[in-house]
Amino acid sequence: MALLLMGLLSGGGLRAQAKAGSSKAAPATNSIGYTSKKLSNGLDVIVVENHMVPLATIELVARNGGFTEPPEFSGLSHLYEHMFFKANAKYPSQAKFLEGLESLGGSLGVSNAQTHQEHVNYFIIIPKKNLAGGFDFMSAAIRTPLFDTAELSKERYVVLGEFDRNEAEPTFRVRYAMDSAVWSPELFSRKEQLGLRPTILSATPEMMRTIQHRFYIPNNMSLVVAGDVKPAEVFAQAEKYFGAKIWQAGPPPFPQFNPPAFPPIKKQLVVREGLNLPYTYIDFTWHGPSLGKDDADTYAADVFHTIINQSNSRFQKNLVDKRLAYQVSSGYFSQKNVGPIGINGYVPIPATKKAIKAIQEEVKNWNSTDYFTDDEMTTAKRILEGDRIYETESASSFATTSLPLWWASAGLDYYVNYINNVKKVTRADIQRYLDRWIKGKNFVLGVTTNQAALDKLQLKAEEVIQ
Repeated sequence: MALLLMGLLSGGGLRAQAKAGSSKAAPATNSIGYTSKKLSNGLDVIVVENHMVPLATIELVARNGGFTEPPEFSGLSHLYEHMFFKANAKYPSQAKFLEGLESLGGSLGVSNAQTHQEHVNYFIIIPKKNLAGGFDFMSAAIRTPLFDTAELSKERYVVLGEFDRNEAEPTFRVRYAMDSAVWSPELFSRKEQLGLRPTILSATPEMMRTIQHRFYIPNNMSLVVAGDVKPAEVFAQAEKYFGAKIWQAGPPPFPQFNPPAFPPIKKQLVVREGLNLPYTYIDFTWHGPSLGKDDADTYAADVFHTIINQSNSRFQKNLVDKRLAYQVSSGYFSQKNVGPIGINGYVPIPATKKAIKAIQEEVKNWNSTDYFTDDEMTTAKRILEGDRIYETESASSFATTSLPLWWASAGLDYYVNYINNVKKVTRADIQRYLDRWIKGKNFVLGVTTNQAALDKLQLKAEEVIQ
């Protein structure tokens, strides 16, 4: 869950915005391949058609997650996610819940829901013929959870089990500590999906209901339906099972529950951990653009980091080809509430100091006019365009991974126009991005290796939440 995992370092800026509408408004279509409509209670309904197989994915997405959590609620969005699959007014026990899902031809896998920093999503995949029953099933789960005390008690330890598995990863502790340095000890819970152990252990049904009433309201959610479906039938069923007659809008949660402004990184810090590793893990992190405020910089960020992550880039040649790093990657992680910029890599232990200095030297040269070629920039734009096309290949995967992220943090208008804006990025745009967010700016440096290597390195370090 920690900052800037290798797989999260690419992707577009995500800007949150929603347009007013009513259930009588005409559905909106676009070139990306979905149709959308807003119901009168504020629920966004999004339909992705794919008639290859007679299956339908029904998904609910909430703007919730780590960014809404002060320390006393840290990790409870994730716990709430687990409680979604428990008893509700229609299915008064988890056993009945599972029986109801199985009767629809569905089942629970290991990833029917995910909690992220800025959204939480839940979905089922069922035969298309059971679409109406699927709507009824998901409607009961989202509107009428019981938060049974016994079930909540059991699920606390399931969530803590996930915490334990994450903590077993070699770089977990340094990343967790870095979050405190990057976002401040007072606010780092706003960037943590896993949360804090004491908070998870002390969670009560009343706390779950607080989350429900704040964030699980139609005007803070979207319903995404993908597969062998027609928009007209989906909108009709959405009105029946999720419309204003049975699900009322609540007080808009934002900006009231947005995180406070993150303070700037005031000085360069080194966070280090001694572990029995055969390599050194290095992680640099800066504060980056915020979606909805710095959108132009998000496009420039995506293009630039795609350039330098190409295997033939100057960045890769000076680090990997010269054997200062086994693997190194850089990127901007798109978020509405301050997206981080990072470099992380795995380097040979004997080359640790040289690798750190070499990375800093590369960063100094990033805004040199000859650091990358026009051909490299053109290739980067094509890579980003290809990524956007590829992610729509599977309707179910698109609906449960990309769309929730875009909808929650960016608004789908941003997504529709993303490639056109990427194509417009110029060298001047990249220069502005680098000058504004990286050049001369403070960063946090995390170093993880074995203790003997750390002792030899003699790095000057300020310990942060060890």
